[in-house]
Amino acid sequence: MTHNTIPGARRPLLGLLVIGLVATGCTFATAKVAEMGVGCDQFAAQKSITQTTEMAVGDQVKVTLCSNPTTGFAWQEPEISDAAAVSLADKSFGAPVTGNANVVGAAGTDYVTLKATAKGTSTVVLRYSQPWAGGTSSEWTYTLTVTVL
Repeated sequence: MTHNTIPGARRPLLGLLVIGLVATGCTFATAKVAEMGVGCDQFAAQKSITQTTEMAVGDQVKVTLCSNPTTGFAWQEPEISDAAAVSLADKSFGAPVTGNANVVGAAGTDYVTLKATAKGTSTVVLRYSQPWAGGTSSEWTYTLTVTVL
């Protein structure tokens, strides 16, 4: 029978490494990613929707919003009332998909990810508009009040 042993000189180093990894794991909290949002049917019933959320510093919230760029409408850059408390981490679009194929002309999803950067309260406003002169402004409005604890 063969036993694998750690040479005596390396045992204290291994012990320190294990203690360090355990201590590090116990002291760093994992940032959370919450999800919320609004679908097309909700905006069809109400053009302006407001939601609220609470987050800890370092947490993120991923907001999903109905979007159809083939109509010329798009979610504009978010208006953030307190950029010290909340910042834009990412903004992207997901094309509509049925099965394995994209569906041309159907509504997709805009994803807006916000990060809590400092304690405070911030209001984030997103407007669904046609961004050219003479285009429709604020067809839909999504407002998110974020309290960072």
